[in-house]
Amino acid sequence: MILNTPRLFQQLLRVFRIDTVCDVGSRDGADAIRFRAVLPNARIVAFEPNPSNHEAMRGDQALAEAEIEVHPVAVAESDGVAQFFVVPADYSTSDFQRGLSSLYQRPAERDPQTPVFVPVTRLDTFFADHPPHMRVALWIDVEGKACEVLEGAADILDAVHVIHVEVETAPIIAPGQRLYADVRALLHARGFVEIAASRPQDVEQFNVVFVPRSLSSELRLRVRWWVSLLRIRHLASRVKNRLLDRGG
Repeated sequence: MILNTPRLFQQLLRVFRIDTVCDVGSRDGADAIRFRAVLPNARIVAFEPNPSNHEAMRGDQALAEAEIEVHPVAVAESDGVAQFFVVPADYSTSDFQRGLSSLYQRPAERDPQTPVFVPVTRLDTFFADHPPHMRVALWIDVEGKACEVLEGAADILDAVHVIHVEVETAPIIAPGQRLYADVRALLHARGFVEIAASRPQDVEQFNVVFVPRSLSSELRLRVRWWVSLLRIRHLASRVKNRLLDRGG
């Protein structure tokens, strides 16, 4: 099902009455700000290991006023310290390269990088003392390390109600990275089902939304309603664009 996955994720934050949102690979905190607009009372945690990104976020008054927690750590399958490969970017603009740095080293001929050491945490460690009945949403954009983030969340996945994750179908970040099929298999084994994608699955990178398979009848109906509505909007937008193209 192809539709606007960020919009679906935001609607499901309300449907599932989420109280904790993890923005993993936050870049600049813009998504966290959008989540705050949806959930005025939730705990919103932004993880951003890129030192330049993190410094900019720490000085961002909008993030401070929205009470977004900003942590300068990478999220993965283990705790400790790891090399993080920083892709240079223009910080005077909203340069998309601000989001390309990764725990993976990209091919040097394509992207020059500077290695730095950053702290790394599992989500299980970060939330080791989480309150009972926590209702979690995961927004994951970590340049090839999605599987590792999910493996490091094994203990809290039972508290997770919706996941929005960027995946790849080919090793475009680095050789040996784990792909969409690995993410899907891991989550299916833990009782999640895929309900939407942002692009067709024959492209190299896209976003996917997963929810637990064991939803109540009421929640299942509400999820289907939003998926159907956004699917109609997606199709209507495509038709409109085609008509405009023909008219031009």
